Amino acid sequence: MLLVNTTPSKKSSSSPSFPRRLYQNHRHQNRALFSSEKEEAETAANAVFTQIGSRQNFLRVSANNAGSSKPKPKRRGESSIVFSGGGWNDDVAFRECSITRSKKATEKGDLYALAVSLPKNDIDIEESMLKKFSIPGQFVQMKTVETDKPAFIAIANGPTNARATRRFEFLVKRPKEGYRDATTGEEMASTAQKLCDAEVSTKVLVSEPMGKGFRVPSSEIGEVLCFATGSGISPVKSLLEEGFDDENTTKGRETHVFYGTRDKEHTAFAKELKNTLGGRVNIIHAYSADGNGYAQDYFKRMVDSGELTLKDPKKTIAVLCGQKEMTEQTIEVLEKVGVPRERILMNF
Repeated sequence: MLLVNTTPSKKSSSSPSFPRRLYQNHRHQNRALFSSEKEEAETAANAVFTQIGSRQNFLRVSANNAGSSKPKPKRRGESSIVFSGGGWNDDVAFRECSITRSKKATEKGDLYALAVSLPKNDIDIEESMLKKFSIPGQFVQMKTVETDKPAFIAIANGPTNARATRRFEFLVKRPKEGYRDATTGEEMASTAQKLCDAEVSTKVLVSEPMGKGFRVPSSEIGEVLCFATGSGISPVKSLLEEGFDDENTTKGRETHVFYGTRDKEHTAFAKELKNTLGGRVNIIHAYSADGNGYAQDYFKRMVDSGELTLKDPKKTIAVLCGQKEMTEQTIEVLEKVGVPRERILMNF
């Protein structure tokens, strides 16, 4: 699990182009990565790697559904606008929802905790929104008006909580600057800025949850290792809040969260994380301002010193959500201690 806006270049409507990778300055490792399904990347040429809530991906408006001359009928509560090139190269429909919480998530910095409630008394919501959020680590596209470029933002609460409350929670970084309109040269507010500045009760447009999420293996789970930087903590929080299917085993399981931020004042969800899994989570805060390195450095030191020894690496699962350097260096250490690559999970 935020945003540095990029200015979309003007393209021909007949050949939309999507950015392959969008990377944020990794100085404080405040990054979370998400993408479309990899299988679609070569054929659709629109795989999306984006920092959720920290960068904005731009999709082109399609007047009609792909491959169809007739637009889809609009369901109650659903926005009529359709964007092509969604999570799986399908058209993306948006539903009107309401912001029910908007506040700073940290003492310093520009992280905002948002909550969006789904429409009430809508029989389609259960099927189209809540049931599709089935795996922690999924995300939505969101915007304030139909003409906005949608922001891709990770869902921060677990599926069970979302169904019970009928709302999605998010952690969004508000960028300091917007973008300059390519035609008029006018300075424009980015979607992330608009979302963070919106007041409670503001209507926003939200897509159905998408993405593969963290696909936890069905085999026995031993220790759990989580690695996140900055706003990348959102999907990790979702996973820990949801828990695992084998609740009896969970009670004796050790769970370690390596959470990289600038310092305590720039750290979101610190209290919420302590309450996940019944309070049985060991949180290692890696503050880059202390000069002791990043989350991956803390992990490597603990492994090398023997402070952290995995009881059964082949049953361990590791969950990663952060900037490229963190994930690559962490995977290297995990494989050295014997964690199978298929048990190292990322949500893109």
